[in-house]
Amino acid sequence: MRIQVMMKKLMMTMLVIPAFSVMAEEPGAHAVVPPTNIPPAASLLATNTPVATNAPAVTNVPTPVSSVAQPAKVADTPDPMVGKVLMSLAAYLQSAHHFRCEVSFLINSEMEGMKQEISATYALAAGKPNRLALRHLTGMAGNTVVCNGKTIVTYAASLNRYEEKEAPKSLEQFSQGVGPMSGNMLFVDNLLHDDIYAAIMDGVTGAVYAGRETLDGIECEHLKFVQDQFNWELWVTPGLKPVVVQVLSDMTKGLNGMTDGAPSKGMKMTVLNRFSHWSVDGDMSADAFEFKPPPGARKAESLFEGDDEDSPDRPGAVPSAGGKERKQIN
Repeated sequence: MRIQVMMKKLMMTMLVIPAFSVMAEEPGAHAVVPPTNIPPAASLLATNTPVATNAPAVTNVPTPVSSVAQPAKVADTPDPMVGKVLMSLAAYLQSAHHFRCEVSFLINSEMEGMKQEISATYALAAGKPNRLALRHLTGMAGNTVVCNGKTIVTYAASLNRYEEKEAPKSLEQFSQGVGPMSGNMLFVDNLLHDDIYAAIMDGVTGAVYAGRETLDGIECEHLKFVQDQFNWELWVTPGLKPVVVQVLSDMTKGLNGMTDGAPSKGMKMTVLNRFSHWSVDGDMSADAFEFKPPPGARKAESLFEGDDEDSPDRPGAVPSAGGKERKQIN
């Protein structure tokens, strides 16, 4: 799983917000050849995984077709079950013409004894070859991205203005370079690649199968991964119609290596993603990939013209650290 851009955004999120705060609202990777000779993970996340509420509802799930290119072989990973689960997920979503779901994130961070929580929920819809909608629903203020296949619109609710540009040629291009899905905190960018397996395994140095578990009544295959800058876990439904249920990432070791002179004493961070209300090749509304400007919204040549390119408030799907609806943690 590609990490460089996301780590920078997470780092800026921690450092930008003075006097760590919590949301007032309810918490809700370019494709490469998978690395070979990966050693088994010797040490992974040891803490108990928090289980969010609102269990995913998996609906309208057809049997995957066999005409699409299949991901890499199971033998490319040290644990055959890791490869089997990931390849099944990749083959299923790569065979789909379109899919939709809801996805949320909950960031828990701590630095020098001060804690903060940030959360948001989005509605995601994706359709081949290049239609996408990621609409902010609740939580920390974030941008909405909608592409109808011809143009892509990025709307900043905090500014009530939007920009319109030529659409990317494929779903994968949304997560390349400085695209709107690049390095996002929702795990979504991995699911938009032509080779989902390769995108997920990018940078992985260790992977193990942790068995079957139940999250909110949903049976899941549990996988654990190690990368140089962070460790993470993935929960996927079993069988021929797998979807992602949860992702938990511990970013602590990467953050402590990217402080650039900022204080790092006791710095910790985890990111919890929850996926729900999956529909794969099911009904899709006619306006799923159309943007309707809210009342008073203004079209601009550039949303953040003149801003630093590293600013967490630049256009994209990831909410900035500047959300207004926060309350102080004592």
